[in-house]
Amino acid sequence: MSRFVTNVLKLVSGSVIAQAAGVLLIPVIARLYSPDDFGVFQVFLSIAGILAIISCFSYHLAIMLPGEDEDAANLAVLSAVLVVATSAVSGAVLIIFAENIAAALNFPALAGYIGLIPVLVLLNGLFFVLNYWLSRREKFGTVAGGRVANSLVNKGVQIGAGIGVASPLGLIGGAVAGYGAADILMLREVRKDRHLLSSVTLAKVRALAIRYRKFPIFTSWSTAANEVSRQVSPIFLAFFFTPAIVGLYSLAYQAVSLPLGLVGTAVSQVFFQRASEEQKKTGDIGPIVQEVHRRLVAISIFPMLLLLLIGEEMFVFFLGPQWYEAGFYVKLLVPWIFFMFVSSPLTTIFSVLEKQGAGLVFDLALLTSRVVSLTIGGMTGDPVIAILLFSLTGALFCAFMNLWLLKLAGLDYLRECYLWCADLAVGLLVAAPLIAAKLLSLPALALLAVAFVVSLVYYARVVVRDPFLKGWVAGYYQEIKRFINQSSR
Repeated sequence: MSRFVTNVLKLVSGSVIAQAAGVLLIPVIARLYSPDDFGVFQVFLSIAGILAIISCFSYHLAIMLPGEDEDAANLAVLSAVLVVATSAVSGAVLIIFAENIAAALNFPALAGYIGLIPVLVLLNGLFFVLNYWLSRREKFGTVAGGRVANSLVNKGVQIGAGIGVASPLGLIGGAVAGYGAADILMLREVRKDRHLLSSVTLAKVRALAIRYRKFPIFTSWSTAANEVSRQVSPIFLAFFFTPAIVGLYSLAYQAVSLPLGLVGTAVSQVFFQRASEEQKKTGDIGPIVQEVHRRLVAISIFPMLLLLLIGEEMFVFFLGPQWYEAGFYVKLLVPWIFFMFVSSPLTTIFSVLEKQGAGLVFDLALLTSRVVSLTIGGMTGDPVIAILLFSLTGALFCAFMNLWLLKLAGLDYLRECYLWCADLAVGLLVAAPLIAAKLLSLPALALLAVAFVVSLVYYARVVVRDPFLKGWVAGYYQEIKRFINQSSR
């Protein structure tokens, strides 16, 4: 098994466990908390997410690039210091002006929780730094363990608090505890590299900050714009509509993005590390870009079809009747979620090729279109129009950026478009029994049973045709076999 397959297997293994825990526990959490609770929580996460993503000024992305570990250690320390400073400054502002910020957002329910935002920013920012340092050191097993700890502790605290007295504080406390647990676990592994701290000096930090200045000048603004464009929807929905609408939207997005996002992030992180190596060694990242891109399309296109066909039925069955509307919202989000999943891992190409300026242009254009679409949708007074416009603009920009990145990597993007269509055609063919069952108005349980069967058929075909996924499945099989053999002794 290749080193790339092994590394992705480690990260995706942790992602699968975290995904399974998150997905399996969402129905429990959805029955403990109301849409209003989820609405407050999502706006809280949106603000914290924006601040966290800019807290490192994108220097954490540069940790992968230096040839010497000593230089990377200086960048890691620089990133950590920036996270602490950002958390402290933002904390002072948020706490002093909590009431004013809540009033400006037309969301008074948020005021009592704003003071906890800098805590999550600190823990989330450190999570980014630790992730990239451990990825550079190829400690992907520890990174995977951190993700599992984050998911399990997060959901465990949320369930425990919800059983007691359900409120947004329980959801927020789970998010804070999850990142805290992940950071502690990863710090234990980072301690093994503490000898590298002796190489950290102010002069080196300053020199490397200047050497990689494109990251704060371009990449930080680009990642901030990208994050704001993702997080701006709950904030605008909160301004124009009710907490319940925000809650329905947020759960719809979370239920889909959680499994896809974890796998996508895992692939992205290993892809960045491998692409950086290939760029330094050969200057040709085309083959690995093509490999990863085609795999992401094949993996993600079928779940999107299922959501378009039976989104409402899935949400009602797993989450309860109060979340029917969230199942409808998820259909509106499918175009954006698909293209975001496919293109997000490839955006690291901007950093690998040091084309951060182009990335910034794309992200600023996307953010502008998002703000305009949400404003127009909000002014209509119809959340469906607002969410649909948001999704379509995101899908168009992500699709265009994806094709431009493929071209930048030296690939025939028209050929890749043809393969998108081919995968979609195969997905529709495999899903034909489910389409027929939907037209016949079969009960929800029957629809879900058919969906399960056709999913097995589709992914069996994907695995058979993909050597990487064959290796992944074989790796899981060997792990299960080893576990059974050990248990029988």
